[in-house]
Amino acid sequence: MSEKLLEMINEQMNFELQSAYEYKAMQIYADDEEFEGFAHWFGHQVMEEIEHAEKMTKFLQEVGFKPVYKAMEAPNTEFTDLLDVTKKALDHEKEVTRRIHEIAKAAREEGDERVISFIQWFVDEQVEEEDTFGKLITRLERINGNYGGLYILDGQLAHRG
Repeated sequence: MSEKLLEMINEQMNFELQSAYEYKAMQIYADDEEFEGFAHWFGHQVMEEIEHAEKMTKFLQEVGFKPVYKAMEAPNTEFTDLLDVTKKALDHEKEVTRRIHEIAKAAREEGDERVISFIQWFVDEQVEEEDTFGKLITRLERINGNYGGLYILDGQLAHRG
């Protein structure tokens, strides 16, 4: 694996952990606002991002490289409402997608089949992530701040397994 790809995967591994940190702040916001279903849903996002980082860690070790962890930035904690939180989450996922695509492009350019195969799972995962957040935003926009609708949606999100 080239130094460039190694650095990109290490950087993404750290960004996945940063993502977990961002979602933890969103989980806390939802919990503070007493939307337990949203808090539960964002809690699952936290765990998914940690799992993504672990996949990258394991991959690097399997191909003979050492993962390098870096300090994380403090997450954003300023949100106006659940729609704002969800839009910020989608923006964050779009940044994850951009970064994953850069890794995929570099792997193709270098012909590194191991990385091409590995990163494809993340490419596919990002399609799902952006779709999920997009649909949640649509539902929140339709609800338009109506507490009845918010609590129904909150109850639905509480059942994410």
